[in-house]
Amino acid sequence: MTRDPVLSAFASLGLQPPSDEHQCIYKSGLVDSTDLMQVLLEIELETEKHIDLSTLIDGDVSLVRLRASVAGAE
Repeated sequence: MTRDPVLSAFASLGLQPPSDEHQCIYKSGLVDSTDLMQVLLEIELETEKHIDLSTLIDGDVSLVRLRASVAGAE
């Protein structure tokens, strides 16, 4: 089974991911700006890929968009 870097990042930081994977984790108040940066850093460290922050924050920051950002990262 492949490890999900997004869920892994939440677990590493002791954060509970939303049950709705399309919910914006920032606008909903699930994470603040510091938590969001920590989640992104954890994902980048685990995947060894750079997430383009400007593209990511151009819309809702959801689990679905985080995974797509990792998949599209080089």
